[in-house]
Amino acid sequence: MLPIAAGITAALVAADLAIRGFHHYVEPVPALRWAFNVGAEANLATWWNSTLLLSVAGTALVAAVLSGRDARPGRRSWLALAAAAAWLSIDETVQVHERLAGPGRAWARELGLALPTYAWVLPGAALALTGTLCAVLWARRLPPDLRRGLLGALAAYLTGALVVESFNGWARRQGADVVYAVGTSVEEALEMGACLLALAVLARFVLLGRDAHTGRVVVRLR
Repeated sequence: MLPIAAGITAALVAADLAIRGFHHYVEPVPALRWAFNVGAEANLATWWNSTLLLSVAGTALVAAVLSGRDARPGRRSWLALAAAAAWLSIDETVQVHERLAGPGRAWARELGLALPTYAWVLPGAALALTGTLCAVLWARRLPPDLRRGLLGALAAYLTGALVVESFNGWARRQGADVVYAVGTSVEEALEMGACLLALAVLARFVLLGRDAHTGRVVVRLR
């Protein structure tokens, strides 16, 4: 399934770039532009990104159900990962982080800062730093390969969702449309790629196979 998911992700990013170029330089195609715009809301690209995050949450939930009382990592660890991924999926769909623009502008005024990008980035960065610290502490009990893989996925996701999107906000304010367009595709590719990496890592821990005696499909932990 992962190769299929990776193929769909690559196709969506490529379609976004191709349709964006056609829309702006050849002939307007507003319906297609809306459907495949990775920077827009409530469309195919948003649905896919949210689906990938929910897949991470679902896999973590399966691991929680299968974990024994004395397992390491335990059920609470997996439930925490499931909750975090589910929240990111909700944010992807309804853009909760953009509601931080008001507090961000207030913070900037109090600190005497002139933000060159989206106002939500300031409180968003504080939340990301707090979340990263919690994730590092949470991951200490994970097996080394699982820990490195999931923290790597988190780093890739935050690079896209915070660092690249901050740059995109600056590019948009500068009127650099081409840079903004490419940056938006890079941002979403990093976020979706991070989800694929997390799923690949989890697939090595939550194993799907067949029972040798009954032939039934079974799910077990490594």
